[in-house]
Amino acid sequence: MKLELLDFTLNAISENSKVASFDCDQADITDFLREDALNYQNQLLASTYIFTDLKENIWAYFSVSNDCVKSTGEENGFDNFVWNRLHRTIKIPNSKRMRNYPSIKVGRLGVHKGLHGTGLAYQLMDFIKRWVPVDHKPACRLLTLDAVNQFKQIKYYNRNEFEFLLETDENSKTRVMYYDLLKLKHRS
Repeated sequence: MKLELLDFTLNAISENSKVASFDCDQADITDFLREDALNYQNQLLASTYIFTDLKENIWAYFSVSNDCVKSTGEENGFDNFVWNRLHRTIKIPNSKRMRNYPSIKVGRLGVHKGLHGTGLAYQLMDFIKRWVPVDHKPACRLLTLDAVNQFKQIKYYNRNEFEFLLETDENSKTRVMYYDLLKLKHRS
């Protein structure tokens, strides 16, 4: 029997969540859920959602927080080349262009190692893309993330239609990537 995301229950992480049941074979992703996610949530820095089975074992999770993609005129903003390329890529009309674009950052996501290779990670990303604008209800255009700069992770995000925001971070530990949520509107 093939498990799907719909076979699990979605809940916000809580003090009663069985975080010790989760292991995705990547220490930083597993450790975030076990050691930091609840603290981030309690401090309103990131919200973490878990997918559990009937025994409340965690099989997948993701964390999201508010983000902002800023132009070069703002602190920690992107230079004009990156900014202009972003405008061309996501096709924002000149009359609607802004210096800052609200976005939601996917901080962490993981699938239990027992479900690797099942396609559940792709279902999880599809879920996040649709859940953010519908259930989370923020006014945002972009979904952003800092992808671990390893082949497997970059391939996963590319297959999920995320694009690199920068070219200058190709040798960095992580790469800034984005997904234009307006793509979903055009598919409906």
